[in-house]
Amino acid sequence: MSIKRRILGPIVLLIVIGIVGAFWVSLAAIRTQNAIQDADTTTMRTLQATERAQRIRVEIEDQLSQFLEFNTVETPARVNRNHQRFVTAFRNVWQELRAAPGSEKQIEMVAQVEEQFEAWNTEATIALGLLNDTHIPSHNRLDHLARRLELALVALEQEVRLSAANANQDARQRYVQQVVVVFISMIVIFLVAGSTFIGFGSQLVRSLTQLAAAMERIRSGDFDTPVSYVDRRDEVGKIARGVAAFSYTLRDLSAAKTRIEHLALHDQLTNLPNRRALQEYLEHCFDLAPSSEHRVAVLHVDLDRFKQINDLMGHAAGDEILRHAARAMQQQIGADDLTARVGGDEFVIVLRQAGTDAQVECIANRIIEAVSQPIEIWGDFVHVGASVGIAFLMAGETDPARILSNADIALYVAKSKGRGRASFYNDATRARFEGNMALLKDLRCGLDNGEITAFFQPQVDGITGEVIGFEALARWRHPERGMLDPGVFITLAFEHGLGDRLTERIVSDAIAALLEWRARGLPAPSVSVNFSAKQLRDGGLVEYLDDTLFAAALEPEDIAIEVLESVLFSDGVDPALNTIEQLQKRGYKIELDDFGTGHASISNLRRFKVDGIKLDKDFVAGVDQDAEQEVILRTMIDLCRNLGIVCLAEGVETEAEKNKLISLGCSRFQGYGVARPMPQDAVTEWLETQYGRHTTAKAG
Repeated sequence: MSIKRRILGPIVLLIVIGIVGAFWVSLAAIRTQNAIQDADTTTMRTLQATERAQRIRVEIEDQLSQFLEFNTVETPARVNRNHQRFVTAFRNVWQELRAAPGSEKQIEMVAQVEEQFEAWNTEATIALGLLNDTHIPSHNRLDHLARRLELALVALEQEVRLSAANANQDARQRYVQQVVVVFISMIVIFLVAGSTFIGFGSQLVRSLTQLAAAMERIRSGDFDTPVSYVDRRDEVGKIARGVAAFSYTLRDLSAAKTRIEHLALHDQLTNLPNRRALQEYLEHCFDLAPSSEHRVAVLHVDLDRFKQINDLMGHAAGDEILRHAARAMQQQIGADDLTARVGGDEFVIVLRQAGTDAQVECIANRIIEAVSQPIEIWGDFVHVGASVGIAFLMAGETDPARILSNADIALYVAKSKGRGRASFYNDATRARFEGNMALLKDLRCGLDNGEITAFFQPQVDGITGEVIGFEALARWRHPERGMLDPGVFITLAFEHGLGDRLTERIVSDAIAALLEWRARGLPAPSVSVNFSAKQLRDGGLVEYLDDTLFAAALEPEDIAIEVLESVLFSDGVDPALNTIEQLQKRGYKIELDDFGTGHASISNLRRFKVDGIKLDKDFVAGVDQDAEQEVILRTMIDLCRNLGIVCLAEGVETEAEKNKLISLGCSRFQGYGVARPMPQDAVTEWLETQYGRHTTAKAG
């Protein structure tokens, strides 16, 4: 049964009982009033009949007295007729009195009055001579009988009045009794119904209280709170099922909220905290007072060669590498430390209790070693490296961006030193970094304003003296600092995404120079241009060179591509090797720069065919005075000759070095002993001075 029915049912029942009780009391009152009125009416008739009897008695008595006292002479028939009239009237009264309701005593008294009347009437009849009898009653006798009759009538009247009063009292008592019975009955019914209602209400309150307590616990986060009454079919059951559903919903929402908060603060790929979580963690670390024993260190970790593998093997392989790096870092730090992924292949580690510089450096080296462990991806073992920048949280530091910037500067220094190492931040490091950033800003302006141009260093045949080519070298004429060495800005440009613009400018100047020199009839076989490994891994390099040379009406053999030996040292899956192969198929010459300074040179030459190599100046300088160096250089030259590779010596400065190189079998020179790097106009003048004008546009 529903709560509505259980609440309204007793109320309706009590209302009905109240109405019935009121109707019952009203009906009893009406009946009592009617009974009283009926009793009063009967009493009134009885009293009236008694009064008539008294009057009749008096009239008869008067008539008798007159007859006896004056001895009135009347005919017996008339006396008899008058007497019978009174007797009949009197008897009619008795019939009326006998018919009237009353008590038993009243009935007995009516009979007694009738008996007294008959006795008096008999004596009166004898006295009137209407009945023959030898004994004639005296006047006193008749008066005595009359007094007895009168007293009987008076007693009857009193009894009638008393009976009427008793009847009224009985009616009222019955009415009171009925009212009391109805009242008690209603009280009992109300008590029973009220007790039932109170019991139900108590149960309902208890049920709702339990449900409210359950909701409060659920609101407090205890979503596994058991909910009672879910099996009930009434409104409490509906509420209980609603509370249970509310608990399930809140549990799901809480779980969703937890997941959202986790996603908002964690990287989805590695499940490491993200940059936002890192900033909150650092702000918490600010509350720790730094000391010599308790320092907070921030390590900025960047993966080496990640983009190369990601571009070659796809993002799935890159994701595996990132997960591998995350696991490796996590294994090297403590439970209170934090590892966060803040970029594509960038991570930040916060050491809560860093210890000394040596201890932090040891942890950084362990991280580099762990990350550098080979990882197997689809049957191939892939190697990545890591560079680490280290900064310490200083006293009074309140800006997370500042400490992260310090670690980033230290990472920049670590990369500039050759990657795969750790570097600490200090004020001098920031000064150098800020200086580089200022120089980078000037570099962007310099590229826009044409301050960076190509200088050309001639390459000649030491035997014939003919020009065999030029190497295009970037030079920057800074408006304030003057001419800057390439080592100052070349690496900076490639590290910050300006390498392509710089190379495009050098290629453009090289093409313009070739066109001018050939138009003047000067010897200009080709120009060598240096390309970085990153540019060689760009799939659009081949198309760019083809389009540029086609627009200038030049051929691929007019541009030689210089690459560092480290490009060939990479594994066979390096996309740079594929680009070099495509360039060779199109007719571009590939020259290996700084040969001998890299790793496993012979293995590189055996695995990958190049058109020419350039012997590094470290092997050339002083070769005429060092026998061991001469042996090494002879071996390298013989190797190139046996492999059919053109050999050119860099850094040639003296005639003795030239002669020694020629004797060893290398006659192609480049260096200050031939000519310094010069701008295009100076090269034009130098060519005209050395060789004059030629009729052919292209020398071989």
